[in-house]
Amino acid sequence: MKPGDYVLDLLKDAPGDRRTIALVRHSARNSFAGIPAHLRDSVEITPEGVSLAKSFGQSLGEIFPGNLLLLGHTGALRCRMTAESIGDGYFPAERVLMLGCQPEIDSPVVNPEKCVALLTEPGWTEGMIRWLDEEMPGDTLRNPQTYAEDIIGKLLSFPKTGEPDLLVVVAHDITLFPMVSSIFGKKITMVEFLNGIVIAADTTTAEFRYTDAQCSLKVKRDIL
Repeated sequence: MKPGDYVLDLLKDAPGDRRTIALVRHSARNSFAGIPAHLRDSVEITPEGVSLAKSFGQSLGEIFPGNLLLLGHTGALRCRMTAESIGDGYFPAERVLMLGCQPEIDSPVVNPEKCVALLTEPGWTEGMIRWLDEEMPGDTLRNPQTYAEDIIGKLLSFPKTGEPDLLVVVAHDITLFPMVSSIFGKKITMVEFLNGIVIAADTTTAEFRYTDAQCSLKVKRDIL
């Protein structure tokens, strides 16, 4: 399985009579080594990451031929580059609508420097588990449950999507951890590049799906 294949497989099974939304992690990026926390949003995706994202976009065009592809992303450069590369791979090109930072997906990190310092001692994996267990201070990381529900609401209420359209929003692994925990009740601390959550929704219910090498999850929820 190459990056993006899990989401593509889920999209192949998505019903054609509902809105389809994918929230995915960005493509392969350059290292954070030596990059201060406040400058990490400027880190780019690698040439391989560009190629992977273009291939992902090409596959989307094959799964949703002729459909309108709406592409949003967070403010980080690696997410914008991923969204643009996905759009470059999609065919036909005139059926791509770049949304910029819409729907607005904020970072859960309140204070980047404090976050990096707080995660140094336990390490990333243990630190993320503590966060998902709501054991991290709110002045460093937002409450994971509140954060996840806020994103779900923004995705499902985004006004530009209709039944034939596909909305893809490019975010981060730290965006997806609380989403998977809140929606499926499963704590994960690693999300592969271009993997993420697929949502199929009508006016009353939404089906959420997530798959990786260890699990395959599916939940239906009423839309309030």
